[in-house]
Amino acid sequence: MIRRILLLLLIASFTFTACNKKHQQPACTIGVCTQQFVSVGVHFANKNGDGVNVENFVAKNLRSDSVIVAPGVIDPGFSPAYKTIANDNIINKFSTGGDNVQITATNPSTHQTKTAIVKIAGGCACHVSRVSGPDTIVFD
Repeated sequence: MIRRILLLLLIASFTFTACNKKHQQPACTIGVCTQQFVSVGVHFANKNGDGVNVENFVAKNLRSDSVIVAPGVIDPGFSPAYKTIANDNIINKFSTGGDNVQITATNPSTHQTKTAIVKIAGGCACHVSRVSGPDTIVFD
């Protein structure tokens, strides 16, 4: 009788653990990372290759449907046509495999708006990185 009760308890415990629908993301493995600080950005240019200081710049993570703001970005002023999309301060906002980020900006001279997709990886990696997408967005 005791064996049957133990067998039923064992089967019930397997059933309850198998039906658990919460899938936890595995923890990141401990690795050796450099002290380097990495940023990912995009340069805006006109059809002649000259830099364009854009307006209404928005970077949106399409997986999380959230606007991305890279904190701690210091604009030294020598390249106003370059916009930082992400840096190591927000590495946890991106998945390890990479997330599609929609970049939108407007050329104030022509009022043309351009959109591009850049895939950015983060998560368990040591640094953010560009997986795919343009380095430069060119206005017509």
